Amino acid sequence: MALPNSSRLLRRALRLTAPIESPIYLVQHRLLLRSFHTSPQSFKKRKIAPAANSPPRPSSNTEPSSSSSSPNPSEPLDFSALLAAFVPVDTHFKSQLQTILHGGRFNPSSLGALSIPVKSSDDGTLETFPLRELAQVVPRSGRNISLLVNDKAYIKPIMSAVQASKEFNQQPQRSEDNDLELLMRVEMERKEELVKRIKEATQGWRDKVRQARSKHDKVLKGWGKDGTVLKDVVKRAEKELQKLQDGKMKEIDGEEAQSIKQLER
Repeated sequence: MALPNSSRLLRRALRLTAPIESPIYLVQHRLLLRSFHTSPQSFKKRKIAPAANSPPRPSSNTEPSSSSSSPNPSEPLDFSALLAAFVPVDTHFKSQLQTILHGGRFNPSSLGALSIPVKSSDDGTLETFPLRELAQVVPRSGRNISLLVNDKAYIKPIMSAVQASKEFNQQPQRSEDNDLELLMRVEMERKEELVKRIKEATQGWRDKVRQARSKHDKVLKGWGKDGTVLKDVVKRAEKELQKLQDGKMKEIDGEEAQSIKQLER
């Protein structure tokens, strides 16, 4: 009787263990192993991701943006690269026009950008700093500007640099109440001088636009020369490119006219 009981117990044990080896269990077990093996890879990717303030690294996600910043021979009529090149140029010259209109040469930003050569206390070599790093530029009542100098050692270099500059061409006066304060008087510019400076700025703007267009035009001609793009397509692209430049020039003309008109207010 002992043997049959042993056989029954063995069969019962086999039935209990059978589900463990069932196909469902094996599938679940494999999925669990697969997720376990793949999880370290995703963790590593998160670990080596660059910080927000680090330089961008080339990747599959950044390739479209990088390619869009340069002309694409597969889309010769797409001028997005040229339009992107116009953006910093527009920003620079629009800011320059605003500086001329609001304070002219004596705008605190312009005055603060003046280069000041200062002798090093260690070896006597000259180091150049913008004025805003050596003194605080403070507009005062009327037509006066105050320079609150950080250190006495900077007073003479600042006075010399301001007097030697073509933009300001005056010697700051020492304040009777504060040894670290220099006083400047804002000289009102004549309208003719401001108009001249506006036209010089807009002419520089046009030159930069022409340079960017010329650079793009050379790329188009190169594609036509080596057969990358059909010559008929290149000619069509050049016509569209000229239209784009004409529109940009009209925009600059409008900015110039508007700036000159503001001087009459």
